[in-house]
Amino acid sequence: MAKKDFMTLMKEKTIDVRPSLLSAEGNIKSQIIVLDQLRDLIPPLTGDELTQLEQNILKHGVKDPLTIWETTGTVAGTDSNDVPVYVLIDGHNRNQIIQKHYLDFRINLVQFDSLIEVKDYMIDYQLGRRNLKPEQVSYLRGMRYNQQKAFRGSNLRTDAPAVNVAEILATEYGVSSRTIKRDGEFAASLENAKPTIKRDVLAGKLPKSAAQNASNSGDNLPLEMTGSFTEAMVVDSKGESSKRSMVLQNQIRKLANSELTAQSCADLLHKTNDLLTLFLSK
Repeated sequence: MAKKDFMTLMKEKTIDVRPSLLSAEGNIKSQIIVLDQLRDLIPPLTGDELTQLEQNILKHGVKDPLTIWETTGTVAGTDSNDVPVYVLIDGHNRNQIIQKHYLDFRINLVQFDSLIEVKDYMIDYQLGRRNLKPEQVSYLRGMRYNQQKAFRGSNLRTDAPAVNVAEILATEYGVSSRTIKRDGEFAASLENAKPTIKRDVLAGKLPKSAAQNASNSGDNLPLEMTGSFTEAMVVDSKGESSKRSMVLQNQIRKLANSELTAQSCADLLHKTNDLLTLFLSK
C-alpha cells in the first residue's frame, strides 16, 4: 500500500475548530503545554534564522497555525489522570515568538494514539518540510530508528515474527541499513551530550565525534575545546557502546533515586529506552 504524504496524514488527523467553538479554542490556547522531549526533536534555528522569523511574524502576523495534540495526561505522560491536555507538536519557534509578544494565533487539533506515534509523525514531518543539514537528517532518522527498535523490543512476543527495523527505515528513506544504524548511534550520543554540544553539532559547528566523545565520558566539553575535535578522537565502537551503557545506567539510577515528577519520569523512560536500544543491538 502506498505511503500517504504528510498533508494527507495531517488532514486525516486534524479536527476542525468551527466558529461556534471559539470559546473552546481560547480555552485550549491557554492550556497548551510544551514537552521537552518533543521540542528537542525540532532542529534548532540559528540566531539569524530566529531573528528573521520574528521580524516576519511581527510584520505579517502568525500565518501558519500551531499544531496541537489533543490527548490525556496519561497518554502524554504528564500525569496519571485522564484529564484533557493539549500538547504542542509543531510551531515551537513560532510559539516562542507568540509568547514573547502576546500575539494572536490559530490552532489545528490533531489526534494520535500514543507518544511514539507523535514522535514518528514529527520526525517525518521535519524531514519532509525543511532544508536540513546532514547532521540534522542523520539525527532525526536515528531518533526514529532508536525509538522504533526500543518500542518493538519492549512489546515483543515469543511468537512474533522478526522485524528488521533498520531495513524497513532504510527502504523508506532510500539509504542503506548500515546508515540507519549509524544514525541511531549518532542520535543516542547526542541525547546523552550537553545541550549546548547537541545544538552545535546539529548546527554543523562541531563534528559528530564531539557528541560521541562527550557522551562516552559522561562529561561536558569545555568551551575552549570547541572546534578542536577531529575524527581521530573516535574510539573503537565496542568500547563506545560499553561506556555509553555505563553512563546511561548511572543516569537512570540517579533519576530513579530522585523525587519523581512528570518530567523526571519522562526523562527516566527516555533514558531507559536508550539503554534498551543498546542492549538489543548487542
